[in-house]
Amino acid sequence: MDEQARQLAGLIEDAVYHLGAYNMSGNCCENISHGEFRALRVISRLDRCTMQDIAKSIAVTKSGATRIVSRLEEKKLVRRMNDQNDARVCCVQLSKEGKTLVSRLMEEPAKRMAGILSAMAPEMRQILLIGLRALVETALNQSAFRDDQQKATKVIRRTMNRKIS
Repeated sequence: MDEQARQLAGLIEDAVYHLGAYNMSGNCCENISHGEFRALRVISRLDRCTMQDIAKSIAVTKSGATRIVSRLEEKKLVRRMNDQNDARVCCVQLSKEGKTLVSRLMEEPAKRMAGILSAMAPEMRQILLIGLRALVETALNQSAFRDDQQKATKVIRRTMNRKIS
């Protein structure tokens, strides 16, 4: 299992490098960072989302997501607005320029992927999709489980501290 894990980690790293939309300096096309690119993709998929949604999706803190969104806002790629149901909640949405950029940035990797997939047997494409979906779903479930465990641990510690005090 350890050898399989090492092989898979290496293959995923290679795939991300060769199929990704960013270069070795960490910049994506048109002078946005990889973190900014990932945030744009999340906002694009969710249409309108909170800083918490972005933070969870790209594995950064809420303040990290806020800094990324601020840079994207300066570049006129996103806009902030208050949530319609709760004015205390800040939502983020792509601007017209942001939608255009995301579309353009996703086009080249999608073309490369289409070329690769067309060279594969249809059965192998299906196996690849099933396997990758299972991998991502399991990783997300384990991440959510760890988050729940951490929250529970914090609550238990707070409770223990109250009893001791």
